[in-house]
Amino acid sequence: MAKNLLECTIQGIVDKYPETMDIFTGFNIVTQAELAQGLGAVLRLKTILSIKCINPESFISLLVDKIEDAEQYRQLSEVVTDNQGVFNFVAQLPCALNLPLNWALQAILKKLRVEKDIRLNYYIWSCSNDVLYFADYLQQVEDIADAPDLIVTTEYNLFNSKFIEQVMNKGLYTTSLQQPKPINSTLNYIGIVDKQGWYNVVAINPVVVVIDCRQMGRLPTPKTWGDLLQPEYEQQVVLNGCSGDFDDIVLLTIYQQYGDAGIAALRRSVRTGMHPSQMIKSMAGSNHDRPPIYVMPYFFANTISPPAEAKVIWMEDGTPITPLSYLVKASKAEELQALIDYFNGPEFGRICAGAYFPALHPQVPHNLPAKAVLKWLGWDYIRGQDTGKLLARLNRNFL
Repeated sequence: MAKNLLECTIQGIVDKYPETMDIFTGFNIVTQAELAQGLGAVLRLKTILSIKCINPESFISLLVDKIEDAEQYRQLSEVVTDNQGVFNFVAQLPCALNLPLNWALQAILKKLRVEKDIRLNYYIWSCSNDVLYFADYLQQVEDIADAPDLIVTTEYNLFNSKFIEQVMNKGLYTTSLQQPKPINSTLNYIGIVDKQGWYNVVAINPVVVVIDCRQMGRLPTPKTWGDLLQPEYEQQVVLNGCSGDFDDIVLLTIYQQYGDAGIAALRRSVRTGMHPSQMIKSMAGSNHDRPPIYVMPYFFANTISPPAEAKVIWMEDGTPITPLSYLVKASKAEELQALIDYFNGPEFGRICAGAYFPALHPQVPHNLPAKAVLKWLGWDYIRGQDTGKLLARLNRNFL
């Protein structure tokens, strides 16, 4: 499908797969008005991607995900039953991992139903946009009976004090393994394994700095996060997010190291917030007043084509990471072993690594540059405060 899509015109793709229009507009490739004027009927996808300096492989992956998503959900619905409004299994995943997980679930949930008569009511959130907001859902969980049997997430609201007090501190969720599972030895130094056994981390989501070399002028390339807090970078940075909801890991990392003064300095440096797809669109544009520095997830940094104008910076004091982890009820671990084995296994690890979410599985290469230093807040820090309330305060009036 990928090769065929590259040879198609944009109009041909949208006519056959209307759901892809959101991606084309999100990357500023074509608008509805331009399609109406006939522009999409003459432009082949491979041509416009080259013009916009967008990595074809990564963009095609997003298109294929979108195309297959509706059909995949229809197939999955055949093996899912209504369970009186309670979710047995919930997941909140970045878009790059959403569809691959759905493909795997189709086979796993069917196997559970046929072989063990286990029927799971589940829901998968997208990190970027969803009608049912994951954090809001978790805030309502007060009783273990209402809590899902299995949760997979990168969401920091999983660490809010209400959920920890009502559910986690009672030992109702636990590690699924009797012994600590081995992890990729090159990632041991991060300290990402939860020794208390609540959160089973399977992969990490790095946040990197990308500079638009054409816009840097005499501005020095930042080498540390502290550099970005200096007055010379005022209004020079675009941060992932929007008013009231900026990148959790960036805010928490700056606050942990520099306190409220650091957050104030970061606020001075940030001109605006954008979704990463909008950042890529901005860098490919012709606006001479665009900011030169962008902070985005590693996956999106790899959707930019390799010209020298865009460069990924691995900060010397560490690249912040968010853990992708799962929690399982102690009472349900044996029943859900097939799902647990999948998340712990090399297949899911390879999916994560292929989408630039380095996997902890020891048999899966993470493909990070040798110079990349990763930075994790630490479980003691996370447990030592109400992360949900702290993030709400840091976001308040940030921009």
